[in-house]
Amino acid sequence: MIAIGIDAGGTATVAAVSRNGTAVREASGPAANATTAGVAASAATIVATMRAALGIDEPDSVHAGVAGAGRPEVARELKAAIARAFPAARVVVSDDASIALRGAIASGPGVILIAGTGSVAYAEHADGSVLVGGHGHLLGDEGSAFAVGMAAVRLYSRVLDGRAAPDETSDLVARALRAPDRAALHTAIYDRQLDPAAIAALAPSIVAFAGKGNRTSTKIVQDAARDLGDLINAALRLAKLTGASPPIALAGGLLRENSLLTFLLETRITGDFTGSEIVRGGFEPVRGALRLAEAAGAPT
Repeated sequence: MIAIGIDAGGTATVAAVSRNGTAVREASGPAANATTAGVAASAATIVATMRAALGIDEPDSVHAGVAGAGRPEVARELKAAIARAFPAARVVVSDDASIALRGAIASGPGVILIAGTGSVAYAEHADGSVLVGGHGHLLGDEGSAFAVGMAAVRLYSRVLDGRAAPDETSDLVARALRAPDRAALHTAIYDRQLDPAAIAALAPSIVAFAGKGNRTSTKIVQDAARDLGDLINAALRLAKLTGASPPIALAGGLLRENSLLTFLLETRITGDFTGSEIVRGGFEPVRGALRLAEAAGAPT
């Protein structure tokens, strides 16, 4: 059996192929977030990356985890496009949180918190699943790199008003946005097309400042840890896992390295969810997608 898993996100698209359970090839392509790129462009990128990974092979089972596919109509359209390209395959399309969970936790009940540019918590229990957060930078993404960066931008606006004292956090924003004054800040935020990734790029420095004791950055990081903990709490409660002590995986660029943020978050998890194992690292999400494709295509 030939199975293929796909991780299609806002940075890149990766496809991994296995033959009878043994990984054989991978290929990568451009970003394919269905929300930002559009369904047609996302599907075209996914299919092209799949063909690059498959070579002359045809898949029996496909699982594509796609950013933006949490909306049922998007998932249906993507599934139809992939099925047209590979009509003999069993095709499943999900959001990218589900494959991240199965990359970190192979099977069974569990929760994953993903904090990168955005933020989302996802839980599976028995045959049910729950998605919390993931609303995007306009509606949510609490605790994410974007939220951390935007909190620093708001702080800088208060500094320009004389309502807060300047420090290295506000200086970082002024440099990064090329905004030495009020007018330039307004231009950067309102006149240019707001780039969430550019705001999110402020976050690693802010987390580092907090680790060195900067008070304003520490407050921003404390707020982010609280918000991320709330996402986990809600996912566990809605999935009816609060008394089950399931493993809790932490993923995404904001949580990759040890920091004050990860320390505060892990401290809360340990205190609130006694007995839950904290999982960091594990396999990349594309491996989770491949696991799901292999399981779906296995003989019953």
